[in-house]
Amino acid sequence: MKLPDYERVIYEYNPLIEVIAQIRFPTILKITSQEPVDFQDSVRFEYPIFEASRNLQIPVELSNLLTQFSSNVPSELTYQFKSEDLSWQLSVDKSSITLVTNKYEKYEIFIERFKSAIEIFEKIYNPSFYSRIGLRYRDLIIRSKLNITNRTWVELIPRHIASELYTPEIEESIINFIKNFQLRTEFGQVNFNHGLVQVRDIEKNIDETAYLLDADFFTEEKIEKGESVWKIFEKSNRTARNLFRWSITEELHSAMRPKNI
Repeated sequence: MKLPDYERVIYEYNPLIEVIAQIRFPTILKITSQEPVDFQDSVRFEYPIFEASRNLQIPVELSNLLTQFSSNVPSELTYQFKSEDLSWQLSVDKSSITLVTNKYEKYEIFIERFKSAIEIFEKIYNPSFYSRIGLRYRDLIIRSKLNITNRTWVELIPRHIASELYTPEIEESIINFIKNFQLRTEFGQVNFNHGLVQVRDIEKNIDETAYLLDADFFTEEKIEKGESVWKIFEKSNRTARNLFRWSITEELHSAMRPKNI
């Protein structure tokens, strides 16, 4: 990708609904063969709520079919460590560690929390190397929350990513759509899904059309532990910033009240 390098800002009206960082590694059976007592003891002040769950690692359609024939459907054990307000969640299974938040402020705060968890994880489980690094940003543009309900989508989303919005024959008839781009980056790939979606305002009990921008950056190759891991995250963050800014108009950018860092 050859995106412009946009100035870094923090939005007063932050459209991020979720940020996910994940590192995968070759299977460590020790993780699921015994409870993570040492790991939990090291992170419990930041993540005091502990849960263990089993998640199916196969498509829903196939799992439904298997359930009809057998009650012993294989599942993976995942340990979840949550902050008291449930806005942060650290998850560990036998082949990955993941940090998720819906309270993202800025990259430095987010990545320091993940670094701290990884340092503890490496001391206890000592993974051989890493096989995948991922950073995902999910933004949801809801016009009512930005006080711009009088603006049309063509004023907020540029033609180069959503030409459908600029087609007069169908523009007013579009209910929802999602487009997917799989793009190469200098450090890996990004799965970029975006489009119009329907969301519900629970407080007002109304439905509203919103625009989703979901960018999942990842690198799939052998990656040694250490500084190279965090350089990939840094590149992902910078590219995510440029992709988001390229995907909105100057009017939407201004409506979210950007502040220089």
